Amino acid sequence: MDQSAETKPKVEGGSVINLVVKDQAGTEVHFKVKSHTKFQKIMDAYAGKRSVDVSAIRFLYDGSRLDGSSTPGDQGMEDNDVIDCVLEQIGGH
Repeated sequence: MDQSAETKPKVEGGSVINLVVKDQAGTEVHFKVKSHTKFQKIMDAYAGKRSVDVSAIRFLYDGSRLDGSSTPGDQGMEDNDVIDCVLEQIGGH
């Protein structure tokens, strides 16, 4: 079989980057996404893999909370950037 037939085709409509979602215990989940993929898709996929409700967790990049409607391209993310995942905390008077 010709090896050139096995190479992956070029991705149209945005570059592909690897993102790492890391929880408070240090567990990492890796995602390969396009730079224009909405964070909501990544958040939903992470919650499904970890069997948690997406509304119970928050995603942070460089200390700022990520909005589900923004994209890695919007945040200037690069290959192997880390997104922190933390449990939402309510209260504290």
